Formats: sequence, structure tokens, C-alpha cells
Amino acid sequence: MVTAGANQAFVNVVLTLCDPSDRVVLFRPYYFNHLMALQMTGSGRSVIFGECNAQTLHPDLDWLEQILSSSERPKMVVLVNPCNPTGVALSREEVIRASQLCQEAGAWLVLDNTYEVRYRGPGVEAD
Repeated sequence: MVTAGANQAFVNVVLTLCDPSDRVVLFRPYYFNHLMALQMTGSGRSVIFGECNAQTLHPDLDWLEQILSSSERPKMVVLVNPCNPTGVALSREEVIRASQLCQEAGAWLVLDNTYEVRYRGPGVEAD
């Protein structure tokens, strides 16, 4: 898909994968345009806000595992790596675990790697 930018690409993903009643996970603090895109496409009232660890600002993947195994599991989980606005980069293991949890639950994982080519610190790998 060719778009005018990452925000348009995210809106296209939401329009393609989600109906207004589908639940979507965003981890706090989240990229504000992701919430705005969900609101514009009708899914804003179905957002589930996950928390991040207060010290590390990494998403709570144990919480994600619980919500994905609940009766009202989300259809989509959104992760930004490295995170905007915190700059925290997920480890390879965290990305793999989130991917496996979503796969097992039948949920879409949207991994926003917009900054991947600019960031060369720990956590983000180019492979």
C-alpha cells in the first residue's frame, strides 16, 4: 500500500481490519494520532487502554495476555516501536511475545515501526 504517510496508512489499516464495535488496545502513553484515527473511523468508544510499567514505560504484556484471553478480547493491538511519545524501544523478545499472544488469540498486531530507520539504539533491530 502506498500512502501519503504513516498516519494515512494507520487509518487505512483501521478501516480495513476493524468495525466500529471492534475493541482495539492502545498502551498509555499512546501516539495521539492512533486514538484520533480510531475515533474518526468509529472505533474510538471501543478502545481498551493498557498500561505501561511506571519505571520502564514498557507495555504490560502480562496484562495483554489476560485481556486477549478474556471473553471480550480485542480484535487489534497497537504497539509503536520505538514508542512515540516516550522513545522507549521494545526488545526483540517483547515484540515476539506480543506477536505470539496476538496470534494465539486471533487478534491483529499492528506494529508501528515508523522510526525504525532513524533509531539505532537497543531494542530495535533491522532484521
